[in-house]
Amino acid sequence: MTRIQRHVLLCLLFGWNCLSVAAEEVIAIKADRIDPVTSTVVENGIIVIRGGKISAIGAGIEIPSTANIIDARDKTVFPGLVNPFSSIGLSAPPRGKATSTVHYRVMDELYPFQDAYKRILQAGFTTLGLVPGGRGIAGQGAIMRPVGRTAEEMLVTESGVLMIYFEADEKAKKVVKDAFESATKQTDSTDPKIKPLVKALQGRIPVFVQCSGPGETLHLLPLLKPYEKMKWVLVAGPENYRLAETLAKEKVPVILPARIDFEEFTRNRINVPQILADAGVKIACTPADDSIEGYEDFLQAMALLVKYGLDKDTAKKAMTLYPAQMLGVDYRLGSLEVGKDANLLILSADPLDTGVRIRQVVLEGKSVYQAP
Repeated sequence: MTRIQRHVLLCLLFGWNCLSVAAEEVIAIKADRIDPVTSTVVENGIIVIRGGKISAIGAGIEIPSTANIIDARDKTVFPGLVNPFSSIGLSAPPRGKATSTVHYRVMDELYPFQDAYKRILQAGFTTLGLVPGGRGIAGQGAIMRPVGRTAEEMLVTESGVLMIYFEADEKAKKVVKDAFESATKQTDSTDPKIKPLVKALQGRIPVFVQCSGPGETLHLLPLLKPYEKMKWVLVAGPENYRLAETLAKEKVPVILPARIDFEEFTRNRINVPQILADAGVKIACTPADDSIEGYEDFLQAMALLVKYGLDKDTAKKAMTLYPAQMLGVDYRLGSLEVGKDANLLILSADPLDTGVRIRQVVLEGKSVYQAP
């Protein structure tokens, strides 16, 4: 019996589900406007999705006869939002002195059945960088989609993020310095307490380092200088805008909240994302508050930053492409391009227009939310 004959026999025995699984699902979206983020807006465009990936995008694209059509002719299609830095749904961080817990993994405590993840998805976020809390080297984060029945189903990629909370205190600095020096001497280690740090120093996984103020950042820069291969990102407190020129010169990407802040000890309002971006720093914006309400208000917060000076194209990349780059998954996510995952939003208007509404969320080619 040939392989084809065996396949047909199995289909007859177990039903036609195996044939439907084998068939590649095709979806076509007709949109008034498609904003890929990496290129100019396409007017009256079409996106064709095959097997959860974008296979064609543009104006005048031929729609396959087998395609299921989503009519968005009076709407805007935009990439799914990416939050690179969040602890939502995780347990509270341990208290105490700075330590090194490289072996800790967010994956090991993730509980998928939380209403928070459903509402985050409805707010337009299709990718989350979940990170552990704590002090010192807190452990390994995970790059997740906010949907799935198991932690493994939610995982976007095996490579996560190493999270460090940095302080200028000498004891806290020593924890980080000693761990780095130990890892450089054990480049072939399989020890789970060493291996993730070795991979981070080799540039194989990204490193996020949180510094609350410019003083901590100035202590951090010389400490990390010897590790040229390491791909690290600064999670910055608002006062780090004072180091805008330095961060631009050192080519340090920055993650920061989407909000208008006050200059320290004054009532002067400052647009920190704009200051950093204008200096040449690559920025990624997160919800101002790591809560459901923060996610739901995110697009309006970004629109406010644009209203008060942040470049509109930079703002769009700061919530899609740039965070995907910082997480190391921009080859799959963060923009609408052929070959990338079909993670996209169908919006009532431009994403930075006041009053924009999310009408539909598509995750890897499947409609996971449709507004009532």
